[in-house]
Amino acid sequence: MTSGNAEKYVFHEGSGEGGIGAEAFVNLLVQHGASTHFASKEWVLNHYKWIVWKLACYVRCCSARSAGNFLTISNVLEELKYRYEREVNHGHRSTLKKILEGDALPSSMMVLCISSIHSNHGLENGTSSETETGTQSSESVIVELTDGWYSMNAMLDVPLSEQLASGKLFVGQKLRIWGAGLCGWHGPVSPLEVSSAVSLMLHINGTYRAHWADRLGFCKVAGPPLAFRCIKGNGGLIPQTLAGVTRIYPILYKERLSCGRSVVISERMEDKMTELYNQRCSAVVEGIISDYQKERRGSRIDESDSEGAKIYKMLEAAEEPEFLMADMSPEQLSSFSAYKAKLNAIKHSEMEKTIEKALKDAGLRNREVTPFMRLRVVGLTHKTRQDRPKEGIVTIWNPTEKQRQELVEGEAYVIAGLIPSGVDLDILHLQTRGSSTQWLPLSSDAKEQFKPFFSNRKSFSMSSLSDIPLSSEFDIAAHVVHVGEVYLSSQQKKQWVFVTDGSIMHGLQSETISLLAICFCSPSIDYDSLPLINYNLAGSTVGFCNLIKREKDKTNHIWVADATENSTYCLSYDSLHHAHLRNTASSIRRWANNSSLTIEKLKEKVLSMVGDCKG
Repeated sequence: MTSGNAEKYVFHEGSGEGGIGAEAFVNLLVQHGASTHFASKEWVLNHYKWIVWKLACYVRCCSARSAGNFLTISNVLEELKYRYEREVNHGHRSTLKKILEGDALPSSMMVLCISSIHSNHGLENGTSSETETGTQSSESVIVELTDGWYSMNAMLDVPLSEQLASGKLFVGQKLRIWGAGLCGWHGPVSPLEVSSAVSLMLHINGTYRAHWADRLGFCKVAGPPLAFRCIKGNGGLIPQTLAGVTRIYPILYKERLSCGRSVVISERMEDKMTELYNQRCSAVVEGIISDYQKERRGSRIDESDSEGAKIYKMLEAAEEPEFLMADMSPEQLSSFSAYKAKLNAIKHSEMEKTIEKALKDAGLRNREVTPFMRLRVVGLTHKTRQDRPKEGIVTIWNPTEKQRQELVEGEAYVIAGLIPSGVDLDILHLQTRGSSTQWLPLSSDAKEQFKPFFSNRKSFSMSSLSDIPLSSEFDIAAHVVHVGEVYLSSQQKKQWVFVTDGSIMHGLQSETISLLAICFCSPSIDYDSLPLINYNLAGSTVGFCNLIKREKDKTNHIWVADATENSTYCLSYDSLHHAHLRNTASSIRRWANNSSLTIEKLKEKVLSMVGDCKG
């Protein structure tokens, strides 16, 4: 017995030669008081099919002695009467009926059962599945899902299709579905009239095998979050997962330029760019306004014969227009005011068009800038497991003010609404929009179940840089010896900053390796002439966060690091993100005040290196 042939099942017990099939139950139901308006032939055939399929499954699972007690005419009739009572008399609607009629979200958590499999059915209907990255899959697999009352098609993504092919998904299996989409649906429709083109879109990150005894329909209690290590990079929306935040990087801004290229800049640079943009716009606008005041004062409307125009011309030529206006009648003043208002409106419209064109000609169209923030996260590992935790980078586009202020390094969160943005063997890349994601802090009791995941930020000294692996992040407070000139390299602005700390005073390292060269890098923009780091910082004690260690410069015997778009620097240590550098910075400041001779020697060495490079 399958869901496909269940509606054709015929009972032969106590009946004539033809037996009793689905259509006969229409009359039986009417005899028991049902209305043919609601208990239509289509309605009865649908419910007969699912009742027979369910009872046949009971027969299959039970012993031969009791098997005959399930699939009987009386049981089917009682089930039909029960469904009529629930749906027609009490207004009960099943899960799929609510979704198709537009009164429930397909993304809600629900348990459905696989009732049939139609491999590559999407190709026959001319449809294909679309992944979260926007790519189309022509090898989509369509299955039929039922809530026990009605059914509809569901399109599987590639990982779920592979699960089906390997036998891990099968007919009769229940699935716990969360975050599904709805494809081909254009408005409320009855499940009895729905087109086969309407289908749920299932993704492996939101689809899990359910227990055989789980009740079909919407779930009253949300299931456990998806383990971070189980997230598939091509598996679609992640309804909920658990992760700990190990690093929060500074707010960045992505700008789409007029040439179509996109650049990412820091918050400090964005403030400077906004100020520069506003200054350039103001200069253009003020120039045009000045020109209008000087040259276009004599503008006219094509109403030279009107009374208002004559009065305006007369007042414009008069030496003392106030005296003339004092002798005018109310009607003359009204005509003059109306004409002047029209004239000003035309002037204003012309000026706006001129300003718009001038801004466009100057390349000053409205800037397309989107703020975003990145977080480094790690999956939580239960104390009973030995798995290596999976790391990830989360990009939040347009983060909310609450997310900017309340997300904290070292905190564990239940995160809802993430979407994988790329596949990486080592690091999972995820993204979301600030308004569409939730970050709920995990309670202290819940965190006790997991292994510690967070190492506090620490300030490294130059004497301990050898302990940091290459390409790893580190934070350091140091005295700025020299700020280099900005130069261009492969459409990138670059600027080197040379720093030192007090380690050499304690004999921890020789003078030849007492310098750290930090390379700041940013995309080159046509009208951007600003330095990446202010030249005035030379001689100051500065805190640097999220630098990346590079190979040592063995020729010049100096350490080398990159300041990426995730790096930041500060002169104040009041912020929570920079507080760990405060004590070290104070110590270095005291050292610098008493070591002017040493610093001068280091500066001479830097200038010598820079001179050699230029030469």
